Amino acid sequence: MNMERAWIPAGVSPAERRRLFSIWIRTGRIPTRRDDGVELKFNPWHDPRDGRFTSGPGGEAASRDGPPGRGGEGGGVGEGGGVVRSDGVYRPGEPGPTLIPIGAPEPPETRGGNIRAFEDPMTLDELPILRDTPAGALLAPLDGFLNITGPGAEIRTALMRAQADKILADIKALDPTFVYQSFQFPSTEAGQRRLIDDLRFNRAVVMMRVKGDLGPLRVEAVRTMQQIADEAHDDGTARLAASALPIRLHKREALGNFIDREVRNGLREKFHLAGVITSADREIAVNRREYLHDGSGYRLPDLRIGNVFFDVSIAEKTMSGGQVKEFFEGRSRPSAVVIIRPRQEGGSYIIRGNGK
Repeated sequence: MNMERAWIPAGVSPAERRRLFSIWIRTGRIPTRRDDGVELKFNPWHDPRDGRFTSGPGGEAASRDGPPGRGGEGGGVGEGGGVVRSDGVYRPGEPGPTLIPIGAPEPPETRGGNIRAFEDPMTLDELPILRDTPAGALLAPLDGFLNITGPGAEIRTALMRAQADKILADIKALDPTFVYQSFQFPSTEAGQRRLIDDLRFNRAVVMMRVKGDLGPLRVEAVRTMQQIADEAHDDGTARLAASALPIRLHKREALGNFIDREVRNGLREKFHLAGVITSADREIAVNRREYLHDGSGYRLPDLRIGNVFFDVSIAEKTMSGGQVKEFFEGRSRPSAVVIIRPRQEGGSYIIRGNGK
């Protein structure tokens, strides 16, 4: 069952649909409002034997001799003066709470610090921004599950499985012939994250092929490059400490070169596994020459997707710097340059073509 479609009304925009779904999957609360603007709350706890309201999962229904509440003795007046089965919703002008069927059950309570944690941004413009810096707009981390806290691994696994099922359904809706090579759901948190990230990447590739939309793939490129860069930074730092990383000029240069290679190799493998051909004459190019419009030379961004460049760096790069400036002077005329920096170095940011 598609839980999102079960309760989000028709006619809601895609952006609002993702926002509502993210609130539900992050908090377990189903956000609904009456026509007069009064927000309603759904309480899912009920006796599994008869569906009556309880105070917790799997518990017995409240006694008819329970404490008085609004709407009559025992918390509400029903037939015979007993307790009314309730969803815990207060509605002005009504004598007491009444049951309203809702299509999607509420999962056990789970809280996260980021309301966008489970939203899937589909374009670079939808990426959350932490703050503006002299270098550009600093991008917020995209690992939405990091902020989850809750009763334990079982809840996290259920949420991740639901997310994986949703992404796979999105892919199937676009390409019914799509077959995911391995969909045995992992038991470890790290494995579950990798699976969901891979499904996101595949969904973006399918959107590119079916709809010609490069936006989602650019977002997934940021996610992929960020993860590889963060891991490579830790690995490279450890290698430097063990004198296992070749140094030509200095340690920072050696670390930067190591991270660059790891990201490029990771990108090539990711695109290859997804069946995407990358070359200078295609929409996607990994570490290919981008010639300046005056023919005086070229630059080598780590990745180009359409008219957006991506470049890995441990140093801060700005619009006034020679490399970024010449990126924008290239024949491809990029609309934006995304600088991928390991979070250990300050995080990634985006520089727009107008310098903003």
